[in-house]
Amino acid sequence: MATVYKHFRPLRTAFYVFFTCFCLYLPFGALADSALFTISDVKVDVTAENSAIAREQAFAKAQGDAFSKLAERMMSEGEIDNFTMPEAQTISTMIKDFEVTQEQLSGVRYVGTYTFRFNDKNVRQFFSGQGVRYTDVGSRPVLALPFYERDNGTVLWSHQNEWMRAWNRAGNLNGLVPIVVPIGDLMDVSDINDDQALNYDERKLQSLLRRYDAGEAAILFAVPDHSLLVASDQDPAVGSLMVQIYRTDRAGPEAVQNITVDAKGGETKQELFVRATKKVHKALQKNWKEKTIINPSSGNRLRVRVHYDGLEQWAATQTALERVYGVNEVVLQSLSPKVAEIELVFQGSEKRLRLALAQADMTLSSPQINPASFGYGGEGLVYELYLNRFRGGL
Repeated sequence: MATVYKHFRPLRTAFYVFFTCFCLYLPFGALADSALFTISDVKVDVTAENSAIAREQAFAKAQGDAFSKLAERMMSEGEIDNFTMPEAQTISTMIKDFEVTQEQLSGVRYVGTYTFRFNDKNVRQFFSGQGVRYTDVGSRPVLALPFYERDNGTVLWSHQNEWMRAWNRAGNLNGLVPIVVPIGDLMDVSDINDDQALNYDERKLQSLLRRYDAGEAAILFAVPDHSLLVASDQDPAVGSLMVQIYRTDRAGPEAVQNITVDAKGGETKQELFVRATKKVHKALQKNWKEKTIINPSSGNRLRVRVHYDGLEQWAATQTALERVYGVNEVVLQSLSPKVAEIELVFQGSEKRLRLALAQADMTLSSPQINPASFGYGGEGLVYELYLNRFRGGL
């Protein structure tokens, strides 16, 4: 993501000169790797004339499989079925780096497991060029609270919570909406207990979220059929598991979706529960994608004010902006000791921009009337942008 500086006001004092130089030479370029553009656990198994050829063919297949998973993660579901995979040469231009996490070779066979990290800018350019709808905004981690209903009530931290065990077994909980599973230590238990699925203490829930660096919690209330309840993990699965998903980022718990997972022939109870975790994770991903999906032609600009109290706060704000996916460019318009005026170049709606900023713990205010007609794209309106942790001191 490029960062552009232009249209400076006249700088008349040594402070202004120092301040501007500090901003211009701040090391912006190194973004943290985003889980959104990282595809892990890509497994390939190829047999050829010899192991060297098998390895070469395996890498080509692995990068194609990785990009296919990335496309499925980012694109709208309605377009995945009609999407044509690019050639291997095109995919290679979008790969930032990769690693082989495991490999085995024989005379004619290669078995390997890869992790690929894609270049976010190149991926966005490719999808935009194809004219497909996609999202490039990942959610902050969501803390899963898997409550389980038993004959004697609900359980969360108890060893009888088979639903919690399933989440601990589940792999690949990254993607658009990374899932974090709590460990259930003494602090966790003190913040929310077995009978507080829908009447938790909001203050204590926020404490729990901060410990896991999560944006919100999802209450995942699982209700098994009686036949499923009495079976052991390795027994054949009979019946179904119903999961009620509640969001917690508003005034209280809010039911958003019910998912029912029916047993399949030959499946154990443990396998059914793990499959249920994948369905819930997919549902959370789909919901987030619907909120943040964009049309590549929907480019927008918004001019905002950033208030800060010193160089440290301004530097932290710049660093946070660099980590906001969905913001294509940040243009510095003017600078003073306490206020910067910047222009955000982004795709999609203002609502989508707010969601993207929120993932970096930033808030964009509602537009306010400005007699000086400061606003760009809205005469007489001004937006304020701030890092939440600095808001109280401004």
